[in-house]
Amino acid sequence: MSRRALALLLLLPALLPAPGYGSGGSPWSLGREPRAFTLENGMAVILQQDASAPITVVQLLVRGGDNDDPPGMPGLAYLTARLGLEITEQARLQQLMDFGSSFSLAVMGDYSLVTIRSLSGHLDATLDILAGMMSEPLISDLRVGALKDLMRHLQKMEGDDADALMRKTLAAGYFGASGYGAARFGDEASLERIGRKDIQAFFRSHYVGGNMVAVVISDLDEERLRPLIARRLGRFPAGERLPSRSLPPRRPPSALAVEKQTAQTLVSFSVLLPQLDADHFVLAALLESWLGKGIGSRLWPLRSHGNLAYGLNAELQPNRDAMLLNVTLKTEARRSAEARVELERLLKAVGSDGIDAAGLASAKAYARAEFWRENEGRERRAATMAFLEGAGLSWRLAGDFAARLEKIGLEEFNAFLRAGLAPERWVSLQIGPKQ
Repeated sequence: MSRRALALLLLLPALLPAPGYGSGGSPWSLGREPRAFTLENGMAVILQQDASAPITVVQLLVRGGDNDDPPGMPGLAYLTARLGLEITEQARLQQLMDFGSSFSLAVMGDYSLVTIRSLSGHLDATLDILAGMMSEPLISDLRVGALKDLMRHLQKMEGDDADALMRKTLAAGYFGASGYGAARFGDEASLERIGRKDIQAFFRSHYVGGNMVAVVISDLDEERLRPLIARRLGRFPAGERLPSRSLPPRRPPSALAVEKQTAQTLVSFSVLLPQLDADHFVLAALLESWLGKGIGSRLWPLRSHGNLAYGLNAELQPNRDAMLLNVTLKTEARRSAEARVELERLLKAVGSDGIDAAGLASAKAYARAEFWRENEGRERRAATMAFLEGAGLSWRLAGDFAARLEKIGLEEFNAFLRAGLAPERWVSLQIGPKQ
């Protein structure tokens, strides 16, 4: 029995629709179908009821990420978002701890995303604290200075993590020092340059209702949630959605290398895929799964090839204006040259040989199971819907994903492979000791 067939047998229970997941003939296949409405300030709200636990997750998305940093001011989007989450009063922090509530921040290429987790019984009080902080942040020189010190620390952490350094290096190589290539945590020049007026201007233009989306998943029903959400998230000022900033055309970089004195080396190949839309997103997700997810993936044989690799992955970065696919391999530093040759040979075969009907069916089954597993929890499910909105697609694609995946034909996928994975389109990156 092949590894892929074995993987499918193990995954079979996950492939069967669970109650509420596409049962009853509903076209929505990711839990109960959400409801969408708009607050008076223009904020879009996507509300899904999930009665499995008395917990509420709110994903609050602001259309303002790395690509929105003004020229010469990388890090402004992160600094502004982080400033809105600074708790200035010990009593408020103690309240959140007593409630068991928590929050976190992720800044991406096209948006900033604040995740709020709360027991449903404490949701009103939790949103009262956090929405109050975010809608009226205290912007003082002391607080801004402390956050700039934090960002300097995050810069160092990013440089010490091979995967984070890979993403940063590739983004800068493809897009330059602005747009998606902007340094998320800034650089010394930008941190010196950014002042309170810059932060205030960014906040006033981006943190308005029409430029924000709230995805809420809760056991509470719509009748109880609507007035609560309107009361708390309605505190953000009204305003229009900002137009997306288009990227200037750029040529892919040549081979990249970052020298680091480590015992291991990261070898990667990346390629720009077609511009993001619903069809290309599903095709790219299928490609990501087929290449690097699970024991039946195309990359898997490199792990057993003389113990050449101890880390393999295919990772899609689906920004609104540029989808970047990274294929990575981690190996001992002394074997980096061999690893690079083998990975390059495999990727060339993937683009030229394509996939057969049996392989496509297997890849679809694995991608569908992976998508359902990743989005089983309400926090990740809400983040997926928020991402789709932030990337310029529709939250409805989350529930349509399985149906769209099933419709992909053999010739369509092979044409996508041939066009997107031509050998001359790959860009190599190596992070490790100099060879």
